[in-house]
This record gives sequence, C-alpha cells and structure tokens, in this order.
Amino acid sequence: MKKEIYLPTKAEIVEVVDMTSDIKLFKIKHDRPFHYQHGQFLMLSLWGKGEVPISITSTYSFHEYIELCIRRVGYITSAMHQLKPPFEIGLRGPFGNTFPIENAKNKDVLFVAGGLGIAPLRPLITMVINRRKHFRKVALIYGSRNPSEILFKDDIDSWQKKGMHIILTVDKKDRGWDGNVGLVKEYLDRPKISFKNARAFICGPPIMIKVTMNGLALMGINENNIFTSLEAHMKCGVGKCGHCYTGGKYICTDGPIFSYAEIKKQTLFPS
Repeated sequence: MKKEIYLPTKAEIVEVVDMTSDIKLFKIKHDRPFHYQHGQFLMLSLWGKGEVPISITSTYSFHEYIELCIRRVGYITSAMHQLKPPFEIGLRGPFGNTFPIENAKNKDVLFVAGGLGIAPLRPLITMVINRRKHFRKVALIYGSRNPSEILFKDDIDSWQKKGMHIILTVDKKDRGWDGNVGLVKEYLDRPKISFKNARAFICGPPIMIKVTMNGLALMGINENNIFTSLEAHMKCGVGKCGHCYTGGKYICTDGPIFSYAEIKKQTLFPS
C-alpha cells in the first residue's frame, strides 16, 4: 500500500460470500501484493459514505487478495452488504500491533472465539496449524449463537484433521445439532492443556472477552500470557484524532492487541 497514511488506495471487491443472514465475506483485489501481520486491521472506505475499521481475516499475509468478514451493524457496513462485485472501494493500512505468537513457541496454545471473533483469529490459527511442530498442544473453543452461525466450517474441519482440539458450543441448538450447548465460559476447562504453560488468544464480544480472560487467569494462565483484540470507535487509525483514546492508550496504535495484565492496569475493558 502507499505510504500516505491518510489517503485510501483503490481496491476492488471481486467476490462476496454470504456467511450468515448478517455476515458476509468480501474478497478484495489490491493493485499490489499486500503484507500484514496477524491481528492488524484496515480502514475501509466507501466513497461518499465514510470509513470503518475492519479486522483482516485473510489466511495469507502476502498476496494480491485480501479477505474481510463484515457484519451488518451500521450505516457503512449496511451499505457494504448491498454491494455487488466488481465494486471499487478504498483501503488504508494495515494498522495496529500484532498477536505475540512468537512468545508461544514450544508452549500450549489456546484460542477462544465468540461469534464473529473467529474472523480475526482465523489467520493466526492457520499459521499455527501450518507450523504445528513449533507449538505443543493447540486447542480452540468457539461459541456461536446457533449452529447455522458457525463461521468458516471448512477451516475448522481442516484444523481438526491436523491435530487441533476443537470444542464448539452454541447458545441455542436446532434439530440437527447434537453438540455442546452453553456459553464459552462453561467449557474453558475442557482443553487438555497445561494452563500454567499456555498462551491464550481471545476474540469476541466485550462481555465474553472479559469473562473468558478472568476465567483463564483463575485457571492458572499468567495474565501477561492472555491476549485479546479490543474494539474502539476509531477514526484515523494512527493515534491522531483521539477517538479511541482510553485508559492512557490509543487502541489503534498501542493496540488493538493487549494482554489481560495491560487491560487491568490501564482499565481498558469496554463497557
């Protein structure tokens, strides 16, 4: 991408996949190979409408295509859901820090996702699976509202076949579901990992993140080894506008990835 941090560069939506009734996966072609690190985000522009921060869910870090998984929740994301490819958009970034996965080498790794939170974890999980020999036990707990809203099912099947311990749970089952029912917090003790040795990476709704971090700390994972991606009302993405400033931190530049220890110290938990 161009170095002008405030100027979007042109990109083109080339494919749109319906994931659920309110979530779509957008495949976007950029004019040059695009490099990012796991946990970073983009500022996506719709000309004449505005900008919105979106986490990157591509399972590759250097390619001409980018994947973004977007839920319809507001003005710009609703407009995105109406688009038909091909369609030109603008992108700025990538911005933010990254998941410290290098610190997890030769350790047990636990991923915990709630709902759309699986999207920003997807590239990180894929990288860990592809480099499986560098890590010890690897597990995922993934909670969804119902079976039809479980995202990236093909990826989940692939991860499981490659040795990942996966626990799926839903808030509400349907007739075809014979798996777990309940909140993610009810299954935190299920992975057969060494909690004192583990590194945990969490993404999901704020209340789920808060409960999960606290639960994992009580189970023995060091607060410095529990990480999440925080959401905030971002505008510039580069720590200049102050919209995401909270607890002495700019979420867009100091984050969005923080450890549980940092979050508690700086009082960063969203309300």
